[in-house]
Amino acid sequence: MNMTRRMKGAYILIPLLCTLCAGCDSKDESLMSTREIGFSTTVASSEAEPGTRAEATTDNLTEMGVFAYFTGTGNFSNGSSTPNHLYNQSVKKTGGVWTYSPVRYWPANANEKVSFFAYAPHTAAVSGNANDKIRIAKPTAFNAPGRPVISYSAPKGELDLLLSTGVTDCTNTHGPVQFTMKHAMTKVVFKVKTGGSDSKTITGISTECASSADFSINDANTAVAAENIGTSKSTCTATVSIAVDGTAKTVKEFFLIPSHPNDTKVTLTYADGSGSTTVTATLPNVTPNDWLSGKAIGYTLTIQNNQITAITVNSDITWDELKVPIPSDTDYDYIIATAEDLAQFRNDVNNSRIRPIKALQVADIDIQDLATSKNFSNDATDWTPIGYNVEFQGVYNGNGHTIKNLKIKTGKAGEGTGLFGQVIQSLLVGINLRDADITVGSPIPCTGTLAGTVDQETQVNYCSATGKIRKVPCNADGSQPYITGGLIGDAKDASIILCHANVDIGEGGIYNHTSSAAMNACTIGGLVGYMSTNKSRIASCWSSGNIKLGPIPANAGYIVTVGGFLGGDAHSGDIYGSYSLGSIALSFSGMASSGDTRTVNAGGFIGTVNAVLCTSCYSYTPLSLTYPDIDSQGDIGTVNFGGFTPLDYSTFRYCYGDGSVLPRTSYFNYKISCYEFSDSPNSTSYSCNTLGGKTVQEILRPSSKIKSSKTFRCAKYDSSINAYYTMPPMLYIINWDSDNFWKQTPTDPTYPEINYYVDMTSL
Repeated sequence: MNMTRRMKGAYILIPLLCTLCAGCDSKDESLMSTREIGFSTTVASSEAEPGTRAEATTDNLTEMGVFAYFTGTGNFSNGSSTPNHLYNQSVKKTGGVWTYSPVRYWPANANEKVSFFAYAPHTAAVSGNANDKIRIAKPTAFNAPGRPVISYSAPKGELDLLLSTGVTDCTNTHGPVQFTMKHAMTKVVFKVKTGGSDSKTITGISTECASSADFSINDANTAVAAENIGTSKSTCTATVSIAVDGTAKTVKEFFLIPSHPNDTKVTLTYADGSGSTTVTATLPNVTPNDWLSGKAIGYTLTIQNNQITAITVNSDITWDELKVPIPSDTDYDYIIATAEDLAQFRNDVNNSRIRPIKALQVADIDIQDLATSKNFSNDATDWTPIGYNVEFQGVYNGNGHTIKNLKIKTGKAGEGTGLFGQVIQSLLVGINLRDADITVGSPIPCTGTLAGTVDQETQVNYCSATGKIRKVPCNADGSQPYITGGLIGDAKDASIILCHANVDIGEGGIYNHTSSAAMNACTIGGLVGYMSTNKSRIASCWSSGNIKLGPIPANAGYIVTVGGFLGGDAHSGDIYGSYSLGSIALSFSGMASSGDTRTVNAGGFIGTVNAVLCTSCYSYTPLSLTYPDIDSQGDIGTVNFGGFTPLDYSTFRYCYGDGSVLPRTSYFNYKISCYEFSDSPNSTSYSCNTLGGKTVQEILRPSSKIKSSKTFRCAKYDSSINAYYTMPPMLYIINWDSDNFWKQTPTDPTYPEINYYVDMTSL
């Protein structure tokens, strides 16, 4: 079944109550006053990079031009409808209120319709600008037909042109009209750094660009169309004064016509104490064009020896709520565009109506939209997972869109909880959870923001999460500890590649569903809680959330394992090219009456390793311990810390754990153990342990190529269309390769950085 497609693009929402124009006859019987038009404003927040000044945002947008088409009882027609009621009307925001003059009214006849279009800034706001010019190309007058077409010419690169989707066929019961304002230009961000330790002051920057274009947007289309693009080049020039060194800094953001001319020249002028120098280079040519309406793209220029020695491209820059193009949806069972679509999809999965099932998400989703839903209001505060008491099996392609404000406060009792509960034989790709908030309040063995458990050759690619898991369940079913992971709880048989989690875990303390448990055991990991079988593989992933666990009480037989990246494992598995940041903070409370039986193993990267093979991984995760009663304790139990891992029976190659961020054992009268790198006789490690005078980059990326012994199945990300894949899903069987999965020139050369734009077809 295909659900109704409701697509959402990069936008600024400007509710404007339907208005009639200054150009109409107020005595017209069809337009007799019935209700005065007022104005209100609710504008979606911008996600623009800090420092942008010319960019149109919800805060600084103060004037727009509005067109209104009165069509009687008929619908809007691009070929015949005219802006006979509002023609290029200036509408201004003052004190948060949108106003215009003269005030107009709704049609008296309930069957008569008005359609609306808008753009910004209004032409009057830029008419005196000698460089950036916009004009109304169509319609040429209030009695000329057609939707608006805006002409933009002679760019200086300072004007952020916005066009709205059409809001058509409003009647006098319509209520507020929400304009969807879209960026027509390409935001081109230039960053500069030096190739050495010297510093320079950038005083000027210019780039070539297309000279002119016409812009329109169809009322039935979410994409801005650029037409009649000028074939001649213009040059956008800016005067700046920005000091740069070995760290890349933004020197200018231009707003350019979405056409990247071949052999586009960029020029820098800088001063360094020996005078002023001007250098020029050519931006990388692309096919197809990478300058698109509403897209942001970045270039980092490296200057050394009075020349631009390198230009790197970053197309992974968000501009407001920029959305990726939609893959072909003909083979998908569900199209997910709203929170209600997602909830209905969940219900159908959990009722086992279709299996396997394939879903494509086409817009950003806020789960809190369900608060006013007739059928799913409870899910706004306590989401029931997809795959609750039944395994999800199939494909969920988020295609880079976000799912915001997922909340779970009780957790439905089952095998796992998160956006998904239990997942088998599936592909999860391009799913980005933002501001998840989970508080487990029922006996659930496995918790993760994305999924509680993934099993049976499930592929998890290009997924991410931010948010909180407030409580950590700490009981055990049989010998299996309860598991919590920032992204995935238990990876039983899964391939997890190019994923990350910035999820804080444990601020709400420890949850026990029974106080009489013989063993209170839990395993916590910043990305994955546990690898419970020998088939799971993780590559090119990272975690950065903070883990806080405690206070852990005495006399309860607690067994706690925590890792900044992976909690622990029961069998062999493989981890390549991954790292952890964030922090781990543990606290104890109380003294045991007959000796302390608490056992804690905490590692910057992995809590406890039994058989996992780690290659080219590192951790900068600091660890801390609060144990107020340790001086008066006789037997304090077992507490082990490790910069990478405290206990292992595995093989490590080209790995690093920062021993400088471990607790000092002297603070605890040497009653705890700390290892920068575990020296277990049952493990094998080489080119690991300490820096030994080398940089982390040299340890993790030695001169010889590192290639995995095991293969991964990964969905292709196609940067040329900025989409993850098209149906049927193309899963490439690949080996992790250090030359491809680490960036060749990381932002910080001290340590490697993951390359998210691996060309799977070339491997």
